[in-house]
Amino acid sequence: MRGIRNLDIVFDQKTFSISGPNGSGKSGVIDAVEFGLTGRISRLTGTGTKTLSIAEHGPHVDRVRFPDAALVRLKVYFPALNKSATITRKVSAPKKPKIEPADPAIKAAFEQLADHPEIALSRRDIVRFILVEPSRRAEEVQAILKLEEIGEKRAVLNSAQNRVNAQKRTVEAQFHAARSSLLTHMQIPSVKIDDLLAAANARRKLLGLSPLDQLTPDTRLDAGLTSISSEPAFNKQSALRDLAAMAETRKQLPELAKDAVTALLAAINTLAEDPALLTSLRRRSLVEQGMELIDGAHCPLCDSPWESERHLRDHLAIKLEKSNEAQRLQRDLFTNASLLDQAASGWLSQLTTIRRLAAALKDEAFGAAIDQWTRQLAALQGNLRSLDGLRGISGRLASGWHVVPQSFDEATTSFAKMVAELPDQTATVDAQTFLSTAQMRLADFRESVRADKAADIAVAAATGAYTTYCDVMDAELEALYDDVQQDFSTFYRLINEDDEGEFTAKLSPSAGKLDFDVNFYERGLYPPGAFHSEGHQDSMGVCLYLALMKRLFGNQFSFALLDDVVMSVDAGHRYQFCKLLKTHFKDTQFVITTHDRTWAEQMKSAGLVTGKTSLRFHSWTIDTGPLMESNVEVWDEIKTALDKNKVGVAAAALRRHLEYVSRHMADQLGAAVVFRGDGGYELNDLLPPVLARFKTICAKAADAAQSWGNDKGKTEATALKTKLSASNAASSVEQWAINKAVHYNEWENFEKRDFAPVANAFRELLECFRCEACESWLFVTPRHRPISLRCACDTVSLNLESKPK
Repeated sequence: MRGIRNLDIVFDQKTFSISGPNGSGKSGVIDAVEFGLTGRISRLTGTGTKTLSIAEHGPHVDRVRFPDAALVRLKVYFPALNKSATITRKVSAPKKPKIEPADPAIKAAFEQLADHPEIALSRRDIVRFILVEPSRRAEEVQAILKLEEIGEKRAVLNSAQNRVNAQKRTVEAQFHAARSSLLTHMQIPSVKIDDLLAAANARRKLLGLSPLDQLTPDTRLDAGLTSISSEPAFNKQSALRDLAAMAETRKQLPELAKDAVTALLAAINTLAEDPALLTSLRRRSLVEQGMELIDGAHCPLCDSPWESERHLRDHLAIKLEKSNEAQRLQRDLFTNASLLDQAASGWLSQLTTIRRLAAALKDEAFGAAIDQWTRQLAALQGNLRSLDGLRGISGRLASGWHVVPQSFDEATTSFAKMVAELPDQTATVDAQTFLSTAQMRLADFRESVRADKAADIAVAAATGAYTTYCDVMDAELEALYDDVQQDFSTFYRLINEDDEGEFTAKLSPSAGKLDFDVNFYERGLYPPGAFHSEGHQDSMGVCLYLALMKRLFGNQFSFALLDDVVMSVDAGHRYQFCKLLKTHFKDTQFVITTHDRTWAEQMKSAGLVTGKTSLRFHSWTIDTGPLMESNVEVWDEIKTALDKNKVGVAAAALRRHLEYVSRHMADQLGAAVVFRGDGGYELNDLLPPVLARFKTICAKAADAAQSWGNDKGKTEATALKTKLSASNAASSVEQWAINKAVHYNEWENFEKRDFAPVANAFRELLECFRCEACESWLFVTPRHRPISLRCACDTVSLNLESKPK
């Protein structure tokens, strides 16, 4: 599949490396393994991959029309089950793998793997943990830890809280309007029981009705009135007061929500001047709607199929992340629109009161004028709740949201005149209509109070639910992230122990965000992008990924694909990265790709991989796929060349290997190599200082062992020094051969029997620097002030510090 025609690789349940230049097909192996285990290919997903799909771009380009022919077959061993199984997955049916044997436990294990695409990490994935917005980082981290529902539920509760808060503002405006209407009619300064009873009882006394002693929720101010009179509930003086109050409020309309309108117009103008921002904002609204409508792997916006629901959510989330400025503008728009909506609701409530007066006097013209303005305001409120609606009313806002319908003033004047010309009501009629109107407005006020209290309860409940959820979520996440940040810090310190041995980090969750700060040389905690180099940032990304995987899988973290990600680690720290994997992930099998041959050799020298657990691709063709080199040990390569009497090939391979090992051991042992500005160190620059340094270390180890009375240690150190001296003597005698063979092109004069002793001598010499048990190169630790000489498995562990005298 992809760029591979046919390829068999034996990973042998061990960490494996695949090296080769860019374009040699390394990532094709990663794609194949990921597809075989999960049914997806990360490279065909994410930003910029909308037109890509497994069905069309999973097969080899010459086999696009034959998806059945594109398949991956993996033999997988499950340590927890102590069972092996084979899985075959075809591009034509990525969700229907063939598993043999069809054991339920094995099937369940494969299903779990398929649910963990995060086992594959590529270079582009690293930055999603480091240089991203806190909200996006929270989503990425929670996705890896399978905690997506946490963020989704928080978002739902936050939306509910916003909705009830908006409803509360509307209800509150209606409450104030009902209260003002009641106070205006009753002619009292405040809604106090004593004031209400006093105003009502004065009229009740005039009508000969018994006074009200108390005002309960069931008390009616007009109790007993209906049995006395059936006059309509219209009170002239109250109506005149209402009209006066309306006129006063109308004068204040231009000042109501004035700042909100100014801010709205500024934001709308910004959108008009920046079409790209408007496009982003429109897309954000669309994408947000799409996010809410997602139910499965089909896009609700375009109905296109995706590989998985999470895949689709990731794609839409990336689009949302890119519109942060648009999001801020959108938030400001709707915040100010809500303030204007609240002002309009208060005015509408006052118009409703006046509309009842018009209906009571059957003034159809005034009623129609009020209805017209009411419809206009209702339409305005509807437009305040959408982006396109807001853009469409910019002219209305500029001329005044409270613009008066053309016929309103004339109808109002006529109605006011009609009311004023009504004959003064007798004291009895005035009292009757006063009580009837008072009861109606008290009922409206009571209803608004109930609605306001219900809104308060809803706001308190929504706020409490959201706050409690966030508090509990943050507390749980803090405990979880505390484990992650401790592992992350440990891993990063190990990779950078030479210059950041005191490194610490802090992951801080809060309301759907995840802040990430790291220590910068004891100067404080800062975001990774503040002062750390790109290489260090990438190191952090890899370390955080490993910490998250450890937290997710625990002891079951047994497999991961690292596609060229270690190239992000500074060259000087890659050996430490090998140490990290060998120390903290002994039971994890990594498949690592790299285009850096030196790094590939470093993995071998560190004992992370061997010649048998590594491959090198030297090129790729569309017809053959990856072309492999035989990645055997250099001594096998030399022997093969000598068997064919190709002494020059053998000599070049030997010198290249010696220069690599000498450079590596100079670093491992801290040898004093004479500095060269061009960095062009050759074998004669490196090997002598390495030998001298190693002899000094062996002598120091022997002296330290003697000072402590450690006879075993002294014997080991002495034996190592003696072995080195003997091997060095043999190699020194033969050095002339390799130099002439390589540099003076006199290798034609040598035969196999002449060069074989040269190779054997240097092989013996280099064996002095390796552990026989784990085959790793020896190293001193710590490098800045060595106190021991060790190997990776601690079989060699010589103390370098003598006993204090």
